[in-house]
Order: sequence, then structure tokens, then C-alpha cells
Amino acid sequence: MRTFFEDLGQKIAETAEKVTTKAEDAVEVTRIKNQIRNLECANKEDFMELGKKIYAHYQEGEDISAEYADICEAIQNRYESIQKYEKQISDVKGMTVCHSCGKSVSKEKDSRFCPYCGERLSKDMEEAVEKVKDAAEDFAGQVKGKAEGMVDQVMDKAEEVKDKAEDAIDKAKEKTSDFVQDVCEKTAKKASDLLDD
Repeated sequence: MRTFFEDLGQKIAETAEKVTTKAEDAVEVTRIKNQIRNLECANKEDFMELGKKIYAHYQEGEDISAEYADICEAIQNRYESIQKYEKQISDVKGMTVCHSCGKSVSKEKDSRFCPYCGERLSKDMEEAVEKVKDAAEDFAGQVKGKAEGMVDQVMDKAEEVKDKAEDAIDKAKEKTSDFVQDVCEKTAKKASDLLDD
């Protein structure tokens, strides 16, 4: 019986870990993608404004090189932020970007080389893989500990119920025995009274 609950607890822990990880990853990716969309929309507005101004000055024959530096700088800052957010998405998904070819590569334990270009992945990548692995093991340990605690509680409750049931059976046996003895005594007395008459 204990093996069944241990297996059940382990399966619950594994399932909870998978579901929690996927849900957390999906929420994080959605949040980051929203930030990227906001930055891209702001860039589109600035591109339109920049384009209108540049075109207007172009039509008037004016020099435009330094006048719109602020807008160009804001656009550049947003591009850099987008790259950071895309890296965060890669991190959440367990991916990294190859510094040589720029393709997304899975952060698997054995991924030391890019499968697209063959370049060695950076030590940062290897350290990130280890951090992800350690975090996953820590979380799995926490979930397993909680599941084992729940299994122990269920086993304790089952033991309590068993003890209560045994007590109830003993009391029922005792009452039945007392009742049968009382009936026997009353029947013997009636029989004795009838024989005396």
C-alpha cells in the first residue's frame, strides 16, 4: 500500500513540475513578447515621424544629418532593448543565440558546439546550461519533498481511520456480546418461569 502512495506521490510531483514549468515559461514569454511589441510600435511611430521630417527637409533642400539624432538614438536604444528581450525569451525557452551564425541553439547539457555552423558555444552558454539544470533540480527536489509530505499525511490519516474503524468494530462486538448475553439470560429466566408453573 505504501508503494502505491509513493508511486502516486512521485507521479504527482513529476506532473506538477512539468505543468508549473510550462506555465511559468509561457507567462514569461508572453510578458516579454508584449514588451517587444510595445517597443516595435514605438519604433514604427518614430520611423514615420522621422521619415516625414526628413522628407520635408529633403523637399526644402535642408541639411538633415544632425537635426534628428535624438530620434535615431531612441530607435537604436529600442533595438538594443529588443535584442535583450529576445535573449530573455531564448533563456526562458532553453535556447541561446550562436555568436557566429546568429541562429537559436538549444541549451541542452551536451550542446557545446553550434549544430548549424560548428562553432564552439561560449563558456557563458555552458554556465547558463548548468544554472538552468541546477534550478530545475532544486525545483524538482522541492516539489518531491512536498509530495512526499502529502503522501505521509495521507498515510497518517489512513492509519487514523483504520484505528478508528478497529475501535468501532471492537465496541460493536462488545455491545453485541452484551446484548446476546442479556437475551440469553432473559430467555433462560422465562423458560425457567414457564417450567415452574
